[in-house]
Amino acid sequence: MKREKNITIMKISKVNHRRTAVALNCDKSELGGILYEAPVQKDKNGNYNDVIAETGKVVNEALDKKSRLYTPFNNQKVIIDKNLQRYANNLKRCYINFVKQYVNNKSIFLIILIKTEMRISMRNKQLCLLHQFLNKAVSLLIVFIIIITLSGCSLPWNQKQISETTISATEDNADFTEYVNSLFADLLSADMVSLHAYVEHPKDFGINDYEVTLGRYDLDNPDDTSDYTDIISTLKSFDRSTLSAKQQITLDELLLYMENELEYSDLYMFNTQLQTTTGIHVQLPLLFAEYTFAEKKDIDEYIELLCDVDGYFENMAAFEKLRADNGYFMEDTLADEVIESCKSFLETAGLPDGAMISTFNEKLASVDGLSSQDIADYKAKNVSAVNEHVIPGYQSLVNALTSLKGSNRYSGGLCNYPDGSRYFEYILSSTLGWSKSVDEYDKLVDSYLKKYMLKMQSLTLKDSSILDKFDTFSFNMTDPVGILTDLKKRITDDFPEIPDVNYNIKYVSKALEDYTSPAMYFIPQLDNLDVNSIYINSSGTSASELYPTLAHEGYPGHMYQTQYFAATNPDWIRYILAPGGYVEGWASYVEVLSYNYAQTGNDTLNKMYAANYATVLCLYAKGDIGVNYYGWSEDDVYRFISQYGFDDKSVAHEMYYAFVSDPGNYCKYVLGMLGFEQLKTKAQSELSDKFNLKNFHQYILDMGPVQFDILFNNLDAWIKKEK
Repeated sequence: MKREKNITIMKISKVNHRRTAVALNCDKSELGGILYEAPVQKDKNGNYNDVIAETGKVVNEALDKKSRLYTPFNNQKVIIDKNLQRYANNLKRCYINFVKQYVNNKSIFLIILIKTEMRISMRNKQLCLLHQFLNKAVSLLIVFIIIITLSGCSLPWNQKQISETTISATEDNADFTEYVNSLFADLLSADMVSLHAYVEHPKDFGINDYEVTLGRYDLDNPDDTSDYTDIISTLKSFDRSTLSAKQQITLDELLLYMENELEYSDLYMFNTQLQTTTGIHVQLPLLFAEYTFAEKKDIDEYIELLCDVDGYFENMAAFEKLRADNGYFMEDTLADEVIESCKSFLETAGLPDGAMISTFNEKLASVDGLSSQDIADYKAKNVSAVNEHVIPGYQSLVNALTSLKGSNRYSGGLCNYPDGSRYFEYILSSTLGWSKSVDEYDKLVDSYLKKYMLKMQSLTLKDSSILDKFDTFSFNMTDPVGILTDLKKRITDDFPEIPDVNYNIKYVSKALEDYTSPAMYFIPQLDNLDVNSIYINSSGTSASELYPTLAHEGYPGHMYQTQYFAATNPDWIRYILAPGGYVEGWASYVEVLSYNYAQTGNDTLNKMYAANYATVLCLYAKGDIGVNYYGWSEDDVYRFISQYGFDDKSVAHEMYYAFVSDPGNYCKYVLGMLGFEQLKTKAQSELSDKFNLKNFHQYILDMGPVQFDILFNNLDAWIKKEK
């Protein structure tokens, strides 16, 4: 089977932070507001009376001049007067008195203030944005990246394509198992990185013949769809009723993925692997660093892979030239970032303490049966391969990208390119598999933005002191092992238990710290599930925010979900068909939930932080859709974020280019998270007091990584069982 790209597996995180404040219009719960930044001081008598009076005057004035208010959720574009911002500063400490005053007078305004030092997180290395605004890092969001021709796996299909009531066989269909296992073997055999990432012993999976290569684009037939049509035809030849329930899910997943790829196969020109911070040029050193050595054969194949780097990048440069000839090459701003990342790697790649040398030497020590001469020979071979193939390969990529600068004919979000809007639709369908249009996704994000803000209003009214306590929030844990131990204990009420999991906490090499994300997780091999690695970048990770990060990565996030799924004995192919919306949506969903586990002694404060974090996630999804589907300019991004207190245009600049560089990246996290929230809402509505959160989570986990339409399609049957 033809493959155009290699599989790479890693996670990337970044720290971000912002200040914000909102106000809620009590009339029909419409959102509007006033911004603030600085705390106020009591008068000499310790009162806020003057502040209240002054603020009341300003608000009354603003109500009369609606242009001085903002209403972000009805798309009303208004100007926030700087004086209004300044006066609104006075609301921070006198919130409760102000609210009482206006509520008692039946005013339509309630001011809901989210305190200045509030921590809001957004993830992704490319969005190291908010700390530029506040110069303070607070929390992490990990990006789980699977760059593979089979990444994502779905189609915005017609729901009728999935049979809702098919009677399944009691046992697995042997012919179907044989077919999907052979498909699994074919896919992994296409490149060695994919193969080694997923299995330790290929022969145990029927893989006896494979090429030690990083993979290649098929430049001669980039639009060849014969593989998809052949697979679809074979899949449809199986009688669905003869398949077990587990196999029916696999069949649905495969069909949806293949049909989706076939539908959008003409859009191959968009298929670059050189995103600024999630591209293969960044990932490759980390993948090599994590490449495991169980025996001599693994070391030999590793050296051979290093020798393929120059050819691999040569092929990639040729594909980028093809894109450039058609005007699709990246904008110069993005090209410069990719080039600088490559140059950063080159600075240390060949040094004795560089990652390519030092990590290799460290791994050799763990291989049994190597003589001192063997070790010396392998060290020499590695140095030679790095100097003769890896470094020249990266340098050739730098040269190629430099020569292609200025060739792009289009700029901005995807919608500015021919068929770009359609490609964005493909991205969402590929990662989510949810029967919604982009317009519907956009409205969904708006609804949850409003929901989370109303939640913060409710919590503040419940406990007005929460504003003063916001600065005191802390997870009070900084040791990674201690955090994971604590999480494992605390999730037992909300999630099904799994057997003990072996894992290693590792730290990113000094040589990789400058251009590596704060945290990463590498999935284990299918036949070696005990090897779970979570990497922490000491230079980019705030110790105080490790708790939600490790919830995302460990318990009950990626590691937990991976181990649970493996215990269900799924078809092997499902491991590489895992849609990003499920995988990252789940990790984002549980990360928000992890704020409830914080040992603050204040449940309301924890919930406020959770709602705040979820709000910020939604803001980035809104921006991602805005830029790539609705054609937002950088100025549009600025106007949007300024509604939430961001008046620094450099922040808007960085956000804009993050959306342009990696379209749909944030949607996968956020829309995936909202998908689980929607599933939960439906279950709660229909089950009422019979709803059990732990049982709901078990349903999600038992299904395993699938498209959201499949999750919704099977939910009714689960609800029926729960009743």
